Amino acid sequence: MQIRLTALAALVLSASAMASAHAEDFKASCAALAQGFSGSGRVVTAEFVAAGGVQLAPPAPAGVTAPVPDHCLIRGKINERTGIDGKPYAIGYELRLPATWNGKFVFQGGGGVDGVLRPALGLLTGTTPPNALSNGYAAASTDSGHLEEPGPLGPYLFGLDPQARRDKGYSSIPPVAAAAKAAAEKLYGTAPRRSYFAGCSNGGRQAMAVTQRFPELFDGVIAGAPAYRVPLAGIDVIAQEQALLAIAPPGADGKADVGSALTDDDLKLVADGVTAACDGADGAKDGMVQDVMACRFDPAVLACKEGESAQCLSAPKLRAVKLMFDGSRNAMGGLIYARWPYDPGLAAPGWRAWKLGTPKSSPPNARNLTLIAGGVPYDFMSPPETPTDLVAWVRNFDVDRDVPKVMKGADGFDAGMEYEAATSTDLDTFKAKGGKMLFYHGTADPIFSALDTIDYVDQLKKKYADADRFARLFLVPGMNHCGGGPATDQFDLLTALDTWVEGMAAAPETIRATARRAPDVPWPGRTRDLCAFPKVQTYKGSGNLEDAANFACR
Repeated sequence: MQIRLTALAALVLSASAMASAHAEDFKASCAALAQGFSGSGRVVTAEFVAAGGVQLAPPAPAGVTAPVPDHCLIRGKINERTGIDGKPYAIGYELRLPATWNGKFVFQGGGGVDGVLRPALGLLTGTTPPNALSNGYAAASTDSGHLEEPGPLGPYLFGLDPQARRDKGYSSIPPVAAAAKAAAEKLYGTAPRRSYFAGCSNGGRQAMAVTQRFPELFDGVIAGAPAYRVPLAGIDVIAQEQALLAIAPPGADGKADVGSALTDDDLKLVADGVTAACDGADGAKDGMVQDVMACRFDPAVLACKEGESAQCLSAPKLRAVKLMFDGSRNAMGGLIYARWPYDPGLAAPGWRAWKLGTPKSSPPNARNLTLIAGGVPYDFMSPPETPTDLVAWVRNFDVDRDVPKVMKGADGFDAGMEYEAATSTDLDTFKAKGGKMLFYHGTADPIFSALDTIDYVDQLKKKYADADRFARLFLVPGMNHCGGGPATDQFDLLTALDTWVEGMAAAPETIRATARRAPDVPWPGRTRDLCAFPKVQTYKGSGNLEDAANFACR
């Protein structure tokens, strides 16, 4: 017995020694990447990072971290140059390569107007577990070729350099992808055998762009709430802000208090009206509108009657609400962007943050009056416009005069719809190589309409009779932009994509989703299956409404 125990102890010690030696080899190999690798540009950092937590970038709250394993962290700069504005530019990137690698790579898309080097974790949103790095994938991110400058207009000033526009739109992705694959090959001795792109919002647009512009780069993509027509979406929400500015009461400074244009009670009134009209269509009155395509809610039913002033919408408020969902139009009656689905998630904090902002905020902090109102003139218009007062610029915006400025380039600047949009349905090369696409979109998204994503997928189906074999769309009822809202907004699309690409599973028909545990979620822990569009999650007729097992996609 003593001999057996001694032998077992020796085996344990030997395994421990081997693991320790492997760890030291990994650390040394990681440090060696500081000397560079193919396409690395200038390596700024190459260091070993022990398992723990990594702080997520804004808009994630301070203190929110993501778990990470032992890994090699690399940061670098590619194509360092001086722009026509005399400022320094470079394509900044971050790579995280796990000590225990699954042989695959995820390029994490950006967000907003980029200009921020976010942790390369393979995250889609701050609320969607798990992250790719923790599951063994190598991961990359990029600032898309520029860094935010200080000041309220700082995020948008890159748009004054034509190459920075192109880098943000699409041209920063290939060099970072090449560098990431070269770093993996040097560290592990082999290149990734699968490569994926995953992003939401601008990252979702980038995911679509790579299938159209660089179809050989990735085996599959995840496109969440894709900003694939963001210049036109931006103009649509600017028209919405004009309507809100027109009805906003004056604040303490005498200027329009946009955050109070519609009160929380107003939004709840509309949300409750949508719920009453459309919730039961899926067989269950559970506070979720599953079939938004069948929802025929008309906010006119909420109009104040003579003598009423509470629990109803005044005529000016009703006009603003209708514009926000019917979509803005030009003088000829043509739709500028898209219509928007009615969903109870419009009463959630995330919806307010984009459309209205905080009541009594001076200056107004609605993201459509900051991020969008800054991005359209500086980033999308050609040549760029440079307003210093974004609210005044929004007030003076004219759809018929100004829409052409985002459509066609001038004075050496590409326009937004030329370099930023990702509207092509020519996916022959991506499809032929076996590429796969997963789309997802919250039906209460306040910045990009889920109906616009549905339209793109419908166009794919018209072009390709077998589109379902390489592209699937999943709508998320109640979800705001990329996450949040009264929704089952926690789900794992990367595993679904990976098993589909690898041939281990057929095209996904359902994705299991769970409601996060947060104060603004009425039913924390609720489960539902997201259904491949156009199927809709439908109650079977009996059983607990909190359990996805009692629903089916029909």
